[in-house]
Amino acid sequence: MGNCLVVQTARSEVIKIMRMDGKMLTYESPLKVYQVLEGFPGYIISDPLSMPQQLGLMSDMVSGRQYYILPVEKKIETGFDDDSVVRVKLVITKKELKAMLIKEEVSLADMVSLFQGSDQRKESDEESVRGWRPSLESIPEGC
Repeated sequence: MGNCLVVQTARSEVIKIMRMDGKMLTYESPLKVYQVLEGFPGYIISDPLSMPQQLGLMSDMVSGRQYYILPVEKKIETGFDDDSVVRVKLVITKKELKAMLIKEEVSLADMVSLFQGSDQRKESDEESVRGWRPSLESIPEGC
């Protein structure tokens, strides 16, 4: 029994970048973000230690770490102006409607909180249904 020293210099010089399809790209160090993105227009490189955060084009990529290449989030064109009106169908309880009407002016945040409240109510209803079990007594069989 002895001590074992493993030197992995070649492996630590590798920068790994995972694509959206799960394939792994490997590059040798030193490497900057823009050098990778030249082959991937419309994409960004994300640092794995942060919540998807775009790295700057001139950022150095550290060897031995894994990065992610992600498509740039594009603004979705809805065909509506920001000032236009959109109709939305909504199902709420009478109690929630009364609260909205009393308030008179309802903000988007208020609507979202109402939706979240109704989601929690649905979950609690489902839990109570899941917790219900019929009480069955055994039926004697006649011989």
